[in-house]
Amino acid sequence: MIGDSLAPALAPARWRALTVSSVTAVGAALVWRFGWTAPLAAYLYLGAVLTVAAVIDARTFTMPNALLLPSYPVGVGLLAAAAAADGRWWPLGRAAIAMAAIAAFYLAIAMVAGGQRLGLADVTVGGLLGLVLGWVSWSALSTGVILGWVAALVAIVVWRPRHSGQRARVIPAGPCLWLGALVVVLATK
Repeated sequence: MIGDSLAPALAPARWRALTVSSVTAVGAALVWRFGWTAPLAAYLYLGAVLTVAAVIDARTFTMPNALLLPSYPVGVGLLAAAAAADGRWWPLGRAAIAMAAIAAFYLAIAMVAGGQRLGLADVTVGGLLGLVLGWVSWSALSTGVILGWVAALVAIVVWRPRHSGQRARVIPAGPCLWLGALVVVLATK
């Protein structure tokens, strides 16, 4: 069961509180952004999944594939329902292309890096971010991906070791990538 595999990552009460407050804040922001329109259900679902995954990644340095992988068909299905309700199919096609393109791009990075800095779970997140950003627009896709990597760069600089003899600290990429995508989704109308 998915809940059983996620429970240890959210075991301390402060992490559960952070998760609940983060999901609530993201959900409220997405309702503000989309209003009561057809894609809202997809964005509430994907926003909750990506937020929980980001909190787990921040705590454990691992992405919960048990949560992320089932979100592909659910997210595509919810966006397909939104496309059917709106009678506009191109946003769904663009989102599917973006999902595949970003997952492939992140996979190429992970293979070049040998899994040292970007893991396969981050590739899984990349596909979902492509889906979320691609529905909005091509410019949202490129801006969201770039902003996510800028956030990761800032995190690396902020958390770099203070002593010259130490190795660079590894940061969880998921929260940074999701933050970049979320900011762009909320800012793009």
